[in-house]
Amino acid sequence: MAGNYVGTVKTVGESMARSVTESNAFKIFMDEPEELGGRNGAPSPLDFILAAHGGCLNFMTFFIANEMGIPVTGTEINVTGKLDPAKFAGKDMSGRAGYHEIEIQIQVKSSASADKIAQLLEAVEARCPVSDNITNSTPVTISMTAV
Repeated sequence: MAGNYVGTVKTVGESMARSVTESNAFKIFMDEPEELGGRNGAPSPLDFILAAHGGCLNFMTFFIANEMGIPVTGTEINVTGKLDPAKFAGKDMSGRAGYHEIEIQIQVKSSASADKIAQLLEAVEARCPVSDNITNSTPVTISMTAV
């Protein structure tokens, strides 16, 4: 892989809680639970953060295992995010609006030794782009205009 990758998506809001995001030829639907004004018809944006993390860890596990010669025939990845909704609800501005803790368990179907799996985990943690974006500060610029 050479060069830089530039990811771009377009999201159109249908209501406060429902939106559709176009990513290449795909449409991603997002909604909120009923208690947040949605219809609970699709995962929430916060669910997609966890899903993106799990999907990236899956890719990196297979990709790096192949590089290292470690046989992997499958993964099961459980990602749990904990947050306090007080800030995004406008009740307490002192905490974080997003997840304050994410816990991940990766089960790898492999005949490799525990030592090899530990080496694989270390490489996956170091190289997963979604983990990097969640763990480290990434400059974000947001602009807004009325149309």
